[in-house]
Amino acid sequence: MFVQNLQGNIKYSYDYDHDVLYIYFGEPKVSYDDEAAPGVFIRFSEEDDVITGVVIMDYKKRDVDAVTKYIPIHINFHSINEQLH
Repeated sequence: MFVQNLQGNIKYSYDYDHDVLYIYFGEPKVSYDDEAAPGVFIRFSEEDDVITGVVIMDYKKRDVDAVTKYIPIHINFHSINEQLH
């Protein structure tokens, strides 16, 4: 598992064994998932419905430019990809 900080209070981790990217915003909160597209999950705080993260299954097999249209927050996937390779 690879863990890295992005700008501000954004972190991500990548599960190499299962090809899953986890992105976290802010402090951990109890959250629920909403599947925005097949294999793309947006996490929301149960307390106030604020976005707490994103989970992308089969990450390396996806066109990240296509994935961004399902995510309501800007994420620099090109920077993430550079760090994963």
